Amino acid sequence: MMLYRRFGRTELQMPVFSCGGMRYQYKWQDLAQWEVPEENQANLEATIHRSIELGINHIETARHYGSSEMQLGKIIPKLCREQIIV
Repeated sequence: MMLYRRFGRTELQMPVFSCGGMRYQYKWQDLAQWEVPEENQANLEATIHRSIELGINHIETARHYGSSEMQLGKIIPKLCREQIIV
């Protein structure tokens, strides 16, 4: 069972674990989506789905995390927006 904490002064409940995007990128360099192997993208998608199943619904990325932001951008539209904190 996932533990949650109130986020700052909001009523938003954040999981104590986050799905951090620094290490799930294919490469550190900027590249086109077609350059990411399908198996790498599929692995990331499976990781995100499993995280959500476990109650880890805070997903983060940053501009300087290589292809992470672009890869995550392909997955997020497929997710139920009410289930995730981005």
